[in-house]
Amino acid sequence: MPAEDLAVVVGAAQGIGEAIARRLARGRQLVVADLNGDGAASLAADLTAHGHACRSLQVDIGDPGSVAALVEATAGAGQVAIAAGIFAASPSMDVTPDELHRILAVNLVGVYDVARSYARTMAARGGGAICAVGSIAARMPRMRQAAYSASKAGMRQALRVLGMEVLPLGVRITLVAPGPTATPMMQDLAGDHHGIPLATGDLAAMRPRIPDGRVGTPDDVAAAVQFLLSADAAHVALHDLYVDGGESLGM
Repeated sequence: MPAEDLAVVVGAAQGIGEAIARRLARGRQLVVADLNGDGAASLAADLTAHGHACRSLQVDIGDPGSVAALVEATAGAGQVAIAAGIFAASPSMDVTPDELHRILAVNLVGVYDVARSYARTMAARGGGAICAVGSIAARMPRMRQAAYSASKAGMRQALRVLGMEVLPLGVRITLVAPGPTATPMMQDLAGDHHGIPLATGDLAAMRPRIPDGRVGTPDDVAAAVQFLLSADAAHVALHDLYVDGGESLGM
């Protein structure tokens, strides 16, 4: 099949990844992949029932062998969205090396491995587009999120360097940086910051207000990813698009 007719969403079982999958399923072949294989299979079954061509695969992006198997099984992909990631929060002085390594292994090393592996296959075919879901935490320090913020900052820079090297080969790499978004991961954040109004901000917690007056939705982010992967964004590369209702204003 033509490369532009096959898209892959990694980390598709819930939240932002699921919203991306539901958008990208329109008019093309789609593969949804996740560590939660049952969740990915359930999403694929639902999309198929609604007339979309979709199948699921299980992947552990922290395992290079698992990533290699996914890329081999979907080597014709022309569009890849990487939404996989994990979250943890605790006082910085309590973050152990093991905890730091655990977060970095997925959010930085794993995401980078997926991106570079697909970039290689795309470059061999003459082009493609990759978009990864980062976070405004990559540039805006968050209290109690030393490991998470570091992982997203590292991912941002690693993918931009990779993107510079593969752009001449026809591979566009971009990122989106969501602010607070109504996902299961944000429920973890809310539990860690009990009583802090995310939309209006909190000075003591060093959280600015969101000018838009609300937290985002997964579809807000998915719409940005859909654009960045599309031909309409053909001249957009190495960009980190903030989807945060203006929270990062002035940064």
